[in-house]
Amino acid sequence: MVHPKDLEGTMNLPPIQRSHSAPHSKTLNSNYYAGRIGGNQLYALSPSDANFGKVTLNTPDATVTASWPELLDCRGFREIAVWKMGVLEGVGTCLQTFISGLLCTGLIPTVPKTSVGPVFPISLAAIAQIPLISLFIYSAGPISGGHFNPLITLSTFMTKLTSLPRAILYVSFQCIGAVVGGFILRAALGGPKPLAIIPGCYVDSSLVKQSQAFALETVGALALIFLAFGLGLDPRNGSNPTLAPLFIGMASALVLFSTGIGLPGYTGASTNPARCLGLMAGAGRFTYHYVHWFGSITAALINALMYFAIPPYVDYNAAPAWRPTASRV
Repeated sequence: MVHPKDLEGTMNLPPIQRSHSAPHSKTLNSNYYAGRIGGNQLYALSPSDANFGKVTLNTPDATVTASWPELLDCRGFREIAVWKMGVLEGVGTCLQTFISGLLCTGLIPTVPKTSVGPVFPISLAAIAQIPLISLFIYSAGPISGGHFNPLITLSTFMTKLTSLPRAILYVSFQCIGAVVGGFILRAALGGPKPLAIIPGCYVDSSLVKQSQAFALETVGALALIFLAFGLGLDPRNGSNPTLAPLFIGMASALVLFSTGIGLPGYTGASTNPARCLGLMAGAGRFTYHYVHWFGSITAALINALMYFAIPPYVDYNAAPAWRPTASRV
């Protein structure tokens, strides 16, 4: 039997020409959602789409033209896809809570070992925020919108980018996921003691008044959501949305660092009440935790007022006619 190698050099055959073919013909399982972080509303469904009525019947936040009655309609709870995305938000928040909490427990013991005190650990925690936040947004943005934070979800709801059913499911699963992550971390570390002081969550009530904590939390949350909307949700800034998650991670780091070094006893603005809920549940202490929620809600309300005062579209009904059509990838 002749081996192919024995024929090498004996035949002058033309090179094989291979055509480029698509790897598969399946449709990507990605959804239209106006509140997608980093999507800058370019992944919303246009009213001119043939499936507009069918898609927006149970998911009105697939478009930016939805009215308040449509967004408040509870039929969205019947949409299985929204439940699945809520579960994904919970899993992502669980992982974020565990990773960030583990990082912080390793940094806190360095406070008395350096001459700069809490500046060093808070600096490292802020730097770690950049890849932590941005990579999770990159990962889940095309699926659930990449929120992993009640502040983001509530802010998109108040600006008509998220429906009420989705907002309730997202926030619920985010909180459940964070608590699960907090208790897994507690079990991994052997008890609640290592979770006693967590940057962004811990407040020393003997040094910080409630009014001070509320002011810092509200302004910190407002700064983050202001930047998140401008960078990742405003269609006027959608020329290069692929960089938005990275910039939002940098914004989160900036807020944590700036609010964490100015006042003794205050380790930084939470800007994610679900994360603090999980870590404080694992630690078994909830000092000023309500401030994390009231500050975020207040910031979301202020952001909504600014959003509607200077809306991204002159006419919401005509907006999709000029907005570019983006792939749902």
